[in-house]
Amino acid sequence: MDCEWDVEAGLSAEEVRQRFAWARRQGRPAWLWPDVSVESWGAALGTIQKAAVACLGGEAATDLDGGAEALGLAGYTSGMGPLLGFWIEQGRLRAGPSVVVELERQLRHNRRRAKRMAAVAAALVGRLVELRIEVLILKGAHTSTVYFPEPGVRPASDIDLLVAHGDGHRAEAVLAQLGFSLQKRGRWESSWSLPAASGEPRTLTYVHADDPWSIDLHISLDISAGHGTPLGHFDLAAPFAGRERWAVDARARVLEPAPLLLHLAAHAGVGWQNLTLLRQVELVLVVRREVALRRLCWDEFLATGRLTTALGYAYPALRLAERLLPGTVPANVLEECARWVPRTVRRRLARLSPASAQRIGRNSLAEHFMWAQGWRGRLRMLAADLLPDDRRWSDRRRIYEARAWRLIRGTISR
Repeated sequence: MDCEWDVEAGLSAEEVRQRFAWARRQGRPAWLWPDVSVESWGAALGTIQKAAVACLGGEAATDLDGGAEALGLAGYTSGMGPLLGFWIEQGRLRAGPSVVVELERQLRHNRRRAKRMAAVAAALVGRLVELRIEVLILKGAHTSTVYFPEPGVRPASDIDLLVAHGDGHRAEAVLAQLGFSLQKRGRWESSWSLPAASGEPRTLTYVHADDPWSIDLHISLDISAGHGTPLGHFDLAAPFAGRERWAVDARARVLEPAPLLLHLAAHAGVGWQNLTLLRQVELVLVVRREVALRRLCWDEFLATGRLTTALGYAYPALRLAERLLPGTVPANVLEECARWVPRTVRRRLARLSPASAQRIGRNSLAEHFMWAQGWRGRLRMLAADLLPDDRRWSDRRRIYEARAWRLIRGTISR
């Protein structure tokens, strides 16, 4: 792998670290771009939303107007850059020369990156299957191969795999044998990366082909928004019971259409930093294809949501996908999902557009506690915020750096 920094990026590894330090000094540790205002970025997201609506709606060639710097950054943070580049390549969008260069670069790099990650995922699946460890491919590693025009248009920072809880230790041993090192461990998953991988991105303006990525090994599909919030019991949906197979290697499974849509929507909706335009477009593409093939039954979707108690978490992303392209989600489905959502979430969501939903800075106090279950839930969340766990107090300042890191790694598009 080429270890030199991309000359187009104009930033060395040390300069990337300095940019994080600059953002902290400004009091906005998640905003790393001094040459682009937040307002310009927001306006560019609105432009990208309009372009996505036109392309998804089958309109004739549409103009993508705006400056290359703001549009490139908005394409990067929203995950839409490579797809915009693809639409330009296909003649679906028109743009000025500098914008074309920027988005073509995003597409070119992500094509290389996606190809490499798919090869690693396939090799890992092969090794797990040899040891009779059943594996299910999640999120972008699945959707990029089926619902998008090509895998290279969907950025991803991780390869997400699910194994049975009882196979977790054996699967981790396989990762260690393949040279991966444990980076962190959560309640339901562990994250692994290659030791040689750089800890910093190659650029701060697009997903570079050589940017770091990880393997996220899940032993459960359950989900929550944190302490004191509802639990989505996805494991009750028996994810390994389906017949769907991974397009890259049929020895691995993927989720059936109804639980797939629920899982994607819930992960996008549980935290608004995840509500990117790409994830909303992804939901539109999944619904469109599965409805056309008559494989998505909305009654089954609702039944799975009731069983797992995940309808509430799915609601924000489904509501925004419907706003992005009306007719995507039936009204009765949205109405039932809304009944599972706290009032604060519904009020906040009513103020958002598909382009304005994504958060990169501090949430308001109301948004921070919006999924909490009553005052007891709020107190549990507050205790988790204030009381140190196994981390040092000095590590607390890294919370918003981590949010920026999620953006620049592309976790927004997992």
